[in-house]
Amino acid sequence: MKNNHRYSMLTTKEIEAKGWLLDQLKIQAKGLSAASELLSDIMMPTPSAVLQAMNLLAQGCEGESGIGDLVAVDVGGATTDVYSIADGMPEHMNTVYKGLPEPFAKRTVEGDIGMRYSIHGIVDAAGLSKISQLSGLSEDRVTQLVDDLRSHTDKVPNGDPELEALDFALASMAIEEAVRRHAGTIEETYTMMGLTYVQSGKNLTNVKQIIVTGGSLIHTRKTEQIAAYALYSPANPTSLRPKNADVWVDRTYILAAMGLLSGYYPQTALRIMKKELEYHGHSE
Repeated sequence: MKNNHRYSMLTTKEIEAKGWLLDQLKIQAKGLSAASELLSDIMMPTPSAVLQAMNLLAQGCEGESGIGDLVAVDVGGATTDVYSIADGMPEHMNTVYKGLPEPFAKRTVEGDIGMRYSIHGIVDAAGLSKISQLSGLSEDRVTQLVDDLRSHTDKVPNGDPELEALDFALASMAIEEAVRRHAGTIEETYTMMGLTYVQSGKNLTNVKQIIVTGGSLIHTRKTEQIAAYALYSPANPTSLRPKNADVWVDRTYILAAMGLLSGYYPQTALRIMKKELEYHGHSE
């Protein structure tokens, strides 16, 4: 009764106008619903799009072959993302796998490792002395510059030799630590059958392709040297990182876009990636 009373207070024209307005809202709502359905396919989060692109690049599609198993690293200002497209299971009969198998297409995000906002996380993980050694700067100077970069996150080397040296050290250690955390490990143990190896996580030792991106790897002449820190190191023999690999650089930030495109035109997306990614040599 209350609603009827309210309507009775309106003139005929006002009621007609209100009905027309409601009809228009319904029409627009239908349009928005359709738009939402359309956009849901293209409004993919960047990390998910990159993972999809990496999966396509590794495995290929009908009519176009992929480049094989790969590891990709995106070193950002706040985080470092690592992707691996590989089976990663044990290769030898005397190796047992511990825990649940990890996904063929895997992504990890290191929220404490980044070139500016999370710069202290790199120093904490690698150690001040290691950053000092790689950069050729004193520990006091490294500390000063790191604190300054954390306070001025938009600062780039721009030809400054000290900042270039520091960014080289930071990016190298960001990649080393992030890939170390992403990759599996292997340990020796003795059983009644003799020496046995126990693997946890993914075995990436036979991955032959590494893709890198991020400002610190794009705007440098030492891309290959930095990317090499993603590889196996005798200093950390239990880490199952790639032993040697070709290095590719996404210099134009196309990976996320190609992930989106792959949902509609996978062959085109794959060909663009294979054309646009820059080869930066072989690292061991």
